[in-house]
Amino acid sequence: MTAPAAVPFSPVADAERAGVLDALRGFALLGILISHMPTMSGYEFLAPHSQAALDRFGIDAPLAAVMEFLIRGKFFSLFSLLFGIGFAVQLQSAARRGANFARHFARRLAILLVLGVVHASLWYGDILKDYALIGLVLIATARWHERTVALAAISVLALGIVWPILVAALVGAAAPLPSGSDPGGDFAALTHAFAGADLRADVAANLALVRLKVLQIVYDGKAVAILAMFLIGALVGQLGLFRTLCAHRRLFLRVFWMCLPLGVVGNVELVHLHAVTPDFPPTRMWVIEHILFAVAVPAMALACASGFALLWSRGLRPVLQVLAPAGQMALTTYVSQTLISIALFYGIGLGLHGKVGFADGTLIAMAIFSLQCAMSRVWLRHFRFGPLEWLWRCGTYGKWFPFAVETFNGHASTPVRATTQGASGPISITLEN
Repeated sequence: MTAPAAVPFSPVADAERAGVLDALRGFALLGILISHMPTMSGYEFLAPHSQAALDRFGIDAPLAAVMEFLIRGKFFSLFSLLFGIGFAVQLQSAARRGANFARHFARRLAILLVLGVVHASLWYGDILKDYALIGLVLIATARWHERTVALAAISVLALGIVWPILVAALVGAAAPLPSGSDPGGDFAALTHAFAGADLRADVAANLALVRLKVLQIVYDGKAVAILAMFLIGALVGQLGLFRTLCAHRRLFLRVFWMCLPLGVVGNVELVHLHAVTPDFPPTRMWVIEHILFAVAVPAMALACASGFALLWSRGLRPVLQVLAPAGQMALTTYVSQTLISIALFYGIGLGLHGKVGFADGTLIAMAIFSLQCAMSRVWLRHFRFGPLEWLWRCGTYGKWFPFAVETFNGHASTPVRATTQGASGPISITLEN
């Protein structure tokens, strides 16, 4: 008997893309940019008196506390959740076609790792390489039942809670810090290179900082937190909750009201704890802070995601959809945020490193993202993908995809939106000529 021919793996069709996920991804990218702005601009590493000198409006301290409450950790958690959902969508698409998912997803992650390493040489805060490496764990879950994925997500969340205790015990017993050492100061000293106009020095500093960041995401449990949100996202994707928002409105409401109080109360306390607790060494207060972080931050992120879905399904879709183009080309949006910031703050650009206050930096971040939303919308009228998404896709599937909207097999291929009425509400489908 002849074995059936392998079905070629192909990308997820446009009709399978959920607009709410693109919009939520865009929202997450805005939060990530705002959270990175103090480090990209050099503000975070200035002495207190230098920071005070940049406070033109007298609001930097209270605004920093508000942003700490709203943003710290929440948006990378949202982005991780969406990565997990994307994994599940691709898995289901491959299953319908009978394709070899593991091999192609591994190739996809390998290309993401290369992009991440290149990006990290310019910006040490890169998360692409982290996603590529941690995402390999998801391949092992490809055949798991929803209950198994849910149990794994709960287990990893629990690991995140006990992780600070384990780290404190191990660091104290096996690797105590020498008296007078200051890892945070060493980290800040390396960032001073960005104020100069030597690109080679910038790359060298970034690569040195990346090594410290790798240790940091293990030390503070960020790697565990990313994996937990990957698994929660994979579960959401397997259940298809994002496809039928109206049908799952009660579930979203339940998640929102369960997670919001925990997230609000926990993050209010975290603002105070983070302000008074050094990152090194892992003291008792550091352990308490990171245990609370492992609970309150995912809770706030899930409340945000479910609240976003509720707003989308209750008439605010036209407003929130403004964020979707930037989210649809998320990789390009994310990397271009770095390139714009380098042009503004590094010495090889305008040289504003260490010269922008917190409020000014927040306004700059919002202006950059507003420009990206507008440019993404214009771009997607003419091109099927963002430039980096196109390269990523071509590399993953080993073939060239048509790039421009109007040149597809010699015919115009402008997407046409069609809407039909499903059991849970209107369903929008993208058709192509």
